[in-house]
Amino acid sequence: MVITRRAFKISRSIIAWLPNEVLFFIIAYAAHPELLSLCLTSRLMREISTRFLYRGVHLNTKKTLKLFLRVDRWCTSPPALSHVQKFLVKQDLKLAEAHVTQITRVVLLMTSLKHLLLYLAEPIEFHQLLQDGVFPNLVTFRYIVQPNTASAFIGFLHRHPTINNLTFASEESIQFPRRADSTYLKIYEGPNWGLSLFDVSGLTSVSLMWYSDGVDIDCCLSQLTEAKDLECIVILTSTTTPTEAEILAGISRHAPHVKVLRLRSLVAKQVGLSLEQAVEIQGHLHKFSALSTIELPAVDYNTEFRLDHDMQALKLWQDACKTISSATLNSIIWQSVNGEWYCANSGIKRLITMMKEGVLGPTFVLVPAFEF
Repeated sequence: MVITRRAFKISRSIIAWLPNEVLFFIIAYAAHPELLSLCLTSRLMREISTRFLYRGVHLNTKKTLKLFLRVDRWCTSPPALSHVQKFLVKQDLKLAEAHVTQITRVVLLMTSLKHLLLYLAEPIEFHQLLQDGVFPNLVTFRYIVQPNTASAFIGFLHRHPTINNLTFASEESIQFPRRADSTYLKIYEGPNWGLSLFDVSGLTSVSLMWYSDGVDIDCCLSQLTEAKDLECIVILTSTTTPTEAEILAGISRHAPHVKVLRLRSLVAKQVGLSLEQAVEIQGHLHKFSALSTIELPAVDYNTEFRLDHDMQALKLWQDACKTISSATLNSIIWQSVNGEWYCANSGIKRLITMMKEGVLGPTFVLVPAFEF
């Protein structure tokens, strides 16, 4: 790694014998101050370092937003903008309409942009950006769609068939004027009704948000039948229905080849999975051909756990689906090694050992880990 105070000396020594491609690779890992120092050493080092100085723009705070909005400074230096590959606005950063106008003006000049992340907690419309933006290399796009920008949103996707990672959200179901061009789409995260906008045959990972009761499971999941390379499914719900067993039944019918299955809820459940519910789930697991990881929704901190019941459930599931090797049940992460299940959460292994030694009874209150 190039050290700032020795940048000039080292740059002269390595330029003599390292190809430009190797220099490029090494400098890619340099810190920001080091890149600035290298820019002062030679024209070659300046050209290489400049690419990395401007490769990402992250608006995380009001201060960074204020600095970025010096539009005149940016617009007098278009070559710098041509190096930007990632533009991100932090999710909780609040923007005014004037900010959006200025940001749009600058982002439109980022011709090499690959990742555009505008997924804000307080949705605000980037209508002009959606309408006029053209980024030939764009691969990742995150956005919150409003009903009156639906047409511009679809138009933006249609102009960018290179997108392979798409995340979008909407507070309500929206009627879009047409389907989107999704030739290279591999990863989709969004509302369940949004799947109908795309050709899903190339998907490898899908995360569906279900915000209301009465979701037609078969209608939603039947579209995944075409996704022959699908490996991961994440279902995020905000209600108590459908149940885990009902969701598993639908997935087993339409995507039995999936390898990773995660069921999550916006609200932690007050009651852990019972042994009876585990048996019901077992009835669907035998249909999966390659399932290795299964995750069920988290439970409330104060839930009483029965680890003996959980281990029974895991053994039942593995009997039904031999390929399962990892599971998250009642907020506890488990791993299977040579057919035996072990708790993978930090600090919980000791509690299980104490239980086996008789120090703790089979029933006790456990504080689970929610960060996986």
